[in-house]
Amino acid sequence: MMKKISVALLISLVVLVTACASRGEGEANKEAEPQATVQAKVPVEVAKVETGDISLVFAYNGNLQAKDDIKIYPSVAGTIEKVLVSVGDVVKEGDPIAIVDKSRYMIAMKQAQTALKAAQLNLNRMTLGSRPEEISTAQAAVQLGKAAINDVANVNSNDRTRAAAGLASAEAALRKAQTEYDKIAWAGDVGATKQALDLEQATIAYEAALASYNSQTNPRDSMLAPLMVQLAQAELALALKIKPFREVDFEIAKISIEQAQAGIELAQIQLNDTIIKAPFSGLIAELYIAKGSSVSQQSPLVRYLSKEMEVAVNVEESRINEIKKGQYAALRVSAYPGQDFPAVVTSIAPLADKDTRTFMVKVAPIDKEGQLKSGMFANVSLLADEKKGTILAPRTSITLINDEPNVYVLNDNKVELRAVTTGISDDARVEVLSGLKDGDTVVIMGQPNLIDGAFVEVVNK
Repeated sequence: MMKKISVALLISLVVLVTACASRGEGEANKEAEPQATVQAKVPVEVAKVETGDISLVFAYNGNLQAKDDIKIYPSVAGTIEKVLVSVGDVVKEGDPIAIVDKSRYMIAMKQAQTALKAAQLNLNRMTLGSRPEEISTAQAAVQLGKAAINDVANVNSNDRTRAAAGLASAEAALRKAQTEYDKIAWAGDVGATKQALDLEQATIAYEAALASYNSQTNPRDSMLAPLMVQLAQAELALALKIKPFREVDFEIAKISIEQAQAGIELAQIQLNDTIIKAPFSGLIAELYIAKGSSVSQQSPLVRYLSKEMEVAVNVEESRINEIKKGQYAALRVSAYPGQDFPAVVTSIAPLADKDTRTFMVKVAPIDKEGQLKSGMFANVSLLADEKKGTILAPRTSITLINDEPNVYVLNDNKVELRAVTTGISDDARVEVLSGLKDGDTVVIMGQPNLIDGAFVEVVNK
């Protein structure tokens, strides 16, 4: 029975304490409620949002250098006859720099001209062909050859009769000599007798007469062959006199003329090249020759710089997409403090440097007065982007919350946390694409102590 009372008593005490505690908290809240309505003001500095122009500029350093830095070599070898420039001279494109002795090249020109005349005369001679008397002589030689063959091949009746009579006479003499020899042949040892000698001579005469008769009445090939060869040669000579040249011979003669003309052109080029001229407008940086110097195609004459200058700068990979060819830039040099020289981007390297991961960008200054010199150290400003008439807020007004840009906008004596979209920026301002309008007042100092809706006290004007 005692245990039951004790449990009931314990429950009653817990309920009582809980009720008292609840009443105490309610009273405390009632006392604190008037104090929450009096919130402390956070001191801040503010500025106005404005409409204006802004530029995105990247700054780099580099050395000025001539756009073209070359050494001029002669196209011909020889002795320097004149030097027409000095170090530091400004030279226009095409102006003479030096002159090489042209004596040998004048001789080469005369030789080429002579070769052309000879080639032209040769073609004229070929066009005229053979002289009439040369053709007549060749025709006569052919006729003579034909007559000689005809005389040998064709024996007339008179010749045949004379040959037969000679053969008959020789034959009668031979028979007579044989008869006289037969009369003494029986005596023996008659070889040295007159009859033996007469027989021998008669025999020789008969054989000669027989051979003459045969050749005159029936000529052999050995007699005709030399005459036919002579006739063929005479006919060939006649054909060559009538038409001494073929079409291909005329083409070869024309090619010879073209070669001779090319020789004259080459000689003229070499003659012209004895005057060494400036390839473009520029200035003489170094001079390597004097009057009387011997030069060749491997001997430099001068170091030559173009008047146009450029600066090469290395742009980071993260910025290269902001740079375009033709983009405006400006540069400054210590020789002209406070003076900006306008410039333009002329080239962007297509490949990054494998070590620095940067891209070489070349900037050409516009220097009409020629004040800039090669080798000067220059500060280069690249205009990456430019906006006109855009909403601008102080750079310090941007607060990053979860890596997103926000600003605190002042309304009466409270601030409103507002998300914004930003564009380009410079050292002091940032472009606001959305979230603000012209005339808005934004907090520029004191943001760490603020929350959305906080009361503030502006401490700057």
